[in-house]
Amino acid sequence: MPFIEPSSYKAPFLLSNRHLQTILPSYLRKCDDSVTYEREEYIAPDKAPILLDWSKAPGATSHKLLIISHGLCGHTRRHYVLSMVKAFNAIGWDVLAWNYRGTGPSPVHSPHFTTNDSTEQLKWVTEYAILKGKYKKVGYVGYSMGGNLCLLYLLREADKLPSEIIGSALFCAAIDLKNCAELFEEFPGKIYCGHFMKQLIDIAINLHKEFPDQVNIEGIEKVKSTFKFDDQITAPLLGLKDARAYYQKASACFMLDKLTVPSLMVNPKNDPFLGGGSYPIETARNSKYLYLEIPDSGGHCGFITGGKDEWWPTRRAKEFLVPLAE
Repeated sequence: MPFIEPSSYKAPFLLSNRHLQTILPSYLRKCDDSVTYEREEYIAPDKAPILLDWSKAPGATSHKLLIISHGLCGHTRRHYVLSMVKAFNAIGWDVLAWNYRGTGPSPVHSPHFTTNDSTEQLKWVTEYAILKGKYKKVGYVGYSMGGNLCLLYLLREADKLPSEIIGSALFCAAIDLKNCAELFEEFPGKIYCGHFMKQLIDIAINLHKEFPDQVNIEGIEKVKSTFKFDDQITAPLLGLKDARAYYQKASACFMLDKLTVPSLMVNPKNDPFLGGGSYPIETARNSKYLYLEIPDSGGHCGFITGGKDEWWPTRRAKEFLVPLAE
């Protein structure tokens, strides 16, 4: 019965509003300059690069690794990534935060830019990291798109996952893509959507320059929603009919019964990006592996934490993953 209630997250007084929780941390939480990455340009099996940012635990060689997947149009120096890196380094884990192609800082030298469907990229990164570091325990943290991508990988590879994988902790996981796109079509979702569209349009234009016969950018400047972008760009590149087919194929919510490793999914009730299948309460109640936690507040990857307390998601991820690695 892994539906966790009540959640241990409590928003500070007067800071429980969904939009305050979502927006304020990006401006108020300082990026932690104490985190120093060693960047590696990993050439994947499809001959295109993925930028890997390593942060090793101080002291002796670690046999534990945390792999972090950021959100759409994010990167490895976002505050929510750095906080998790620092927290796990402090308890003796190495951390690998990978940058998406196009939808992150990795170059788009392949038509296979990173989408919600790109589980093969996470598979490549995972297998490479285990081999390189000889890790014995590997856990995941994913945010938003990264939460869906990580969970979808664990589901698709359920019967052939590396034995080193112990589980995942996912925050604001966008596992119902159709619902997310619908929310972005309405106010105030349109405002959040606008935040992503410039980078997505730039991705399409850059892809067209390298692969003009595969990427149709006619009228791309007029595209104002993720649904229309996925309909025109993402779905055709994946060989799919349209955005709806992409959402059906790449939404983890449709495969949750296949999960074979413990996974904590924390999706706040007031997350303005999530709805529908992103709150699979009955599935969690009947699952051995899906641990669902629905705080009343938190916004989208916000989780404002009062005073000098440790950021709540880092504490929650450690509470869940550390025992699995013992």
